[in-house]
Amino acid sequence: MHFGSKRTLWWALLLVFLLPGASLAAEFTADMVISSKAAGGDMSGKVFVKGNSLRQDLETPIGVQSTIIPSGGPVMYVLLPGMKMYMEMQNTQVTLDGSENLEAKMAEQGKVTKKGTETVEGFSCDVYHIVYNDKKLGEGTVWVSRELNYPLKIYTKNPQDTATILYRNIRKGKLDDGLFSLPPGYTKFSM
Repeated sequence: MHFGSKRTLWWALLLVFLLPGASLAAEFTADMVISSKAAGGDMSGKVFVKGNSLRQDLETPIGVQSTIIPSGGPVMYVLLPGMKMYMEMQNTQVTLDGSENLEAKMAEQGKVTKKGTETVEGFSCDVYHIVYNDKKLGEGTVWVSRELNYPLKIYTKNPQDTATILYRNIRKGKLDDGLFSLPPGYTKFSM
């Protein structure tokens, strides 16, 4: 199978998977902008959050790529809707319910320092700096909304890339459970 640019796809996948995400019982959608040197510039998309379920639809140089993490699932799915194909991977995202603490979860991955609070897109956020135990992940800063218990801005710097993810136009509201399920008619592939 030829993707045009496997390297670009790989970096886009790494960016989505290695950065922690978190959620509680909040339901919302947002526009997502990822600025990445390794992926060749900016990419945009949408994020859908319902409890600890997550879906990200990202415009990449090879077309739309969707990542789905079903509620509490041990796996996540990476979909290539244009090809009706998906890849199944171990769920490496940090997904939380309202009883868990994001700062404690990040501390499992590295040294965390709280830097204060800032407002991002109208939401009060706690700002954390993390130096990851895994040196390949480098370090980063995460702006976590107190109301949503979700990072609205993420900056990461590692030997492979410097990237920023920013969520904009955040809209709270009910979401359909079907957004977080593997759609029928897709063929499984692996890399």
